Amino acid sequence: MKDKINIGFIGAGNLGRHAILGLIDSYEINVSDPMQNQEILSLGITYISIEELCKNSDVIFLTIKPNISEEILSKISDYIDDKLIISFIAGMSLKKLEKLLSSKNIIRAMPSLGISNGLSPIAVCSNHGVEISSGEKILNKLGRCMEIEESKFDAFTSIFGAGPAYISYLAKLLSEIASNNGFENSESLIGDVLGGTYEIHNSKNKPSFEKIKSMVASKGGVTEAALKKIESSGMDEVWKAAIEDAIEKSKKLGGN
Repeated sequence: MKDKINIGFIGAGNLGRHAILGLIDSYEINVSDPMQNQEILSLGITYISIEELCKNSDVIFLTIKPNISEEILSKISDYIDDKLIISFIAGMSLKKLEKLLSSKNIIRAMPSLGISNGLSPIAVCSNHGVEISSGEKILNKLGRCMEIEESKFDAFTSIFGAGPAYISYLAKLLSEIASNNGFENSESLIGDVLGGTYEIHNSKNKPSFEKIKSMVASKGGVTEAALKKIESSGMDEVWKAAIEDAIEKSKKLGGN
């Protein structure tokens, strides 16, 4: 049975679409986006104007790209009244959101694409005594909420928000190597490896990633040899530097 709260999504790109998929069974959903997505339409959702969405929604999610956010937010500032706003806009601070929306009833949040299955860490923060718990009731259906200082949001976005891309990068590489060695359906097989690794990490004893690595890389074995080759190439430092660069870009993106 659906909750009586109506939730509006301004923007239904990748992140918005995954959030909608995670909430569609629990709430009535309104969507406004100039580009209509067939998967969203197949859920029985009708796209409406921004003005209609603001009027008909109790809670409004901002799931738009940073480069168009100022233009969009200026359009809705006169329509949102005192409704709760939950922003997924990467890099945009609460201070800037409050200024653009002329509102203080805002929760800043950042998830990953795992929200469609309820498997995402979600960072949240707010100002001015906004009840985060009211937003968390919704967000907890998408993953595991954690209240953090806003100063950590750029790092959270660049590590956890971007995490599926980093993991998929490695998975794609493994898939290509498998294909080159004659294995069919290599992406499906690597998907099984990822799922199995998650289940091990999430099992009763909750072994660390380092422990799982040592379980597989036996002394003198082929896995240990491969890992030593990767580590000696300096790839660890390349990855660390790339993600630190992403954190700095996130800061600049929002003018923080």
